[in-house]
Amino acid sequence: MSINLNELVQLTSKLRVLYAEDDIILRENTVALLRDLFNEIDEASNGAEALQIYQTHPDHYDIVITDLNMPHMNGMELIKNIQLLNAQQSIIVVSAHNETEFFLESIRNNVSGYILKPIDFDQLIETLYKVSSSVHERLQEVTQKASLHQQLEDQSKLLDKNSKMVHDFLTIDKITKLQNATMLYGYLDHLSQEHSLTIMLYNIDNFSFINQTYGAEFADEALFKVGQFLQYNLSKEVHLYRYNSDEFVVIFDPQIINPEFVAIQIQAFFRETPIGEYEDKPIYITLSCGIATSKEPSSLLPNARVALREARMRGIPNQYNIYNTQDIFLKRTEIEASWIQKFRTALEEDRVVPYFQPIVDNQTQHIVKYECLARIEDDGDIISPAHFLEAARRSGLMSNLTRNMINKTFKLFAGQEVAFSLNITNEDLLNQTFIDFLEAKQKLFQINPALVTFEILEDIIISDTNRIPLQNLQRLKTMGYLLALDDFGSDRSNFSRLENLGVDFLKIDGQFIKGIDTNLRNQDIVESIASMAKKIGMQVIAEFVSNKAEFEMVKKLGIDYSQGYFFNAPSQSPTQDS
Repeated sequence: MSINLNELVQLTSKLRVLYAEDDIILRENTVALLRDLFNEIDEASNGAEALQIYQTHPDHYDIVITDLNMPHMNGMELIKNIQLLNAQQSIIVVSAHNETEFFLESIRNNVSGYILKPIDFDQLIETLYKVSSSVHERLQEVTQKASLHQQLEDQSKLLDKNSKMVHDFLTIDKITKLQNATMLYGYLDHLSQEHSLTIMLYNIDNFSFINQTYGAEFADEALFKVGQFLQYNLSKEVHLYRYNSDEFVVIFDPQIINPEFVAIQIQAFFRETPIGEYEDKPIYITLSCGIATSKEPSSLLPNARVALREARMRGIPNQYNIYNTQDIFLKRTEIEASWIQKFRTALEEDRVVPYFQPIVDNQTQHIVKYECLARIEDDGDIISPAHFLEAARRSGLMSNLTRNMINKTFKLFAGQEVAFSLNITNEDLLNQTFIDFLEAKQKLFQINPALVTFEILEDIIISDTNRIPLQNLQRLKTMGYLLALDDFGSDRSNFSRLENLGVDFLKIDGQFIKGIDTNLRNQDIVESIASMAKKIGMQVIAEFVSNKAEFEMVKKLGIDYSQGYFFNAPSQSPTQDS
């Protein structure tokens, strides 16, 4: 084998060698040759000296070259000791012996090369080339592994960063830095019913006036100050959350803290303490409060809401009210009964109608589908679902509403290649006849399932108590229908469950789109969610896009589609694409 010296130098120029040889003349001659090839040569006159040098830097040398017959410690003993320190060490043996036993002993000790004395130049060069090539390959492998490890570490850090950002987005309120509604729901879900808890629901009186008069920036600062002031007045035993818009929730044990004492103290504090200044004048706010105590966690928020409503109905700011089961129950029942009757009558008189809001491709700005939304027609007025959905649930008529919408929209889009979406609920998916009804309407109106998206809320996919809704969602997927997760971020989102269920679209809740063109934190959050969603094959829709600046920003952040008043308000018939 003919070795090109230039190739050899390329392999050896950065390598370091330890050379052990007791023959001083041979050592000097050989070292003179090796210095032209290697980056560094360290010499030893016997095995013991070589081992001492090696022990000082066990990972320093790329190649060890050693004679076999040396005083104090022979070559084989040196090799065995080196192998104990570094089993991967490349070793070349130089020997005057040409016997089988020495070759076998060398093999047993993983010797990389064997050179006979007197040293033949060609044999030396060939052996050095072979061993240096092996060392070079091993170093490349180590470098590649280190590079791969670094890439994995960088990726892991990036994922951790994104995960933390999404976690903060889902758990921490961006304005007040308090725990948000998701954390509140999680806390209530894990409460036992062993003893009573008190909940105080605070609402800032006439907060819309602050927003309109002093501007959004001042209003956000006011919300932050309210959170700070509440923390200042509350003990460590309480749990404080920003619940919704201008509402805050406080939870504690009434056996440790007196609720009325807390309410009076906070009223007095806000009466005397401004939350900021505007044009050098102090600005004061007041808060109304609903208080409820119960052993049943699920009743705490609804009862506090009723108590708060009663406090505000007095028409006087800075009031608190304690939930009274009998009085409030009768009033609430009366209101609910009225809406239940209104909704039932609207169904019977066929006054529940679909309205259509376009969903737009952000790149082409063309309409790609319509969301079908339920409305009630009432003597020229159009009533939104905010008024009648709870009545539909409590009356057990939610499935009737869904079927009414399916029947009317399927009939309208029969024979058309128009994509549209419909909302379905947990009640629909629990109903064993829902799939049969859907199949019948699909066949009657010749609807292509690939054009229909069913929008669901997160409470369906996070529930572990009943598997029937999840099973029926799987059936819808099998039938060819698409799924969208609505209001993402308003509950306890779980990406792994979305992926397992095969959700096709993710609709980011409108509260995170409002003002996104100037809100840097929301931009980071929405971009991270969009990125994670796309990694598991979901497309993303931004809801409640209200102006051009918001639209341009969501498009820039990688959102696929937009929906909102910037394009069209819901209307009685699908609008034409421009």
